Amino acid sequence: MRNAPSVIYPVGRCFFYAGLLCMLAVLSLLVLLWWIWLGADGQVPRMASWFGAVLWLAWAGFAWRSWVHAPVGLLQWDALATPPNELSRDGMWRWQRDKHSDGAPLQQVERVLDLQSRLLLRVRNPDGAHRWLWVEQFSDPSRWNGLRRALFQAS
Repeated sequence: MRNAPSVIYPVGRCFFYAGLLCMLAVLSLLVLLWWIWLGADGQVPRMASWFGAVLWLAWAGFAWRSWVHAPVGLLQWDALATPPNELSRDGMWRWQRDKHSDGAPLQQVERVLDLQSRLLLRVRNPDGAHRWLWVEQFSDPSRWNGLRRALFQAS
């Protein structure tokens, strides 16, 4: 694959990720309730049951917050651009928070998990900070193959 097309792809809250978090929350709540039920028979100390409940609530709050504050914007691959510090590579990734900005350049976009219709990406800013993005095919099916080609070319 020589030249992947330039593409702009919308990124938003991923419902697949929300489903995973909900499934983990329900399963862990069932385990906690079973543990509390064992505590009623005296097999588990009551204080441990309360500690488990507090831990579950903290985890559920963290999971909710991570989904609500998931990055929303546009991921852009510009096939004709050259990154500022690299003269030999063609193409550059950008992250746009809204449609009217030029976008911030990204140092790297890395595929972490590829589920064919969903991707978990780790993007790095030029300052080295990274962020996780879930990208789903149904956000823009007509541009999905272009995005996948750009990810394979850039890696």
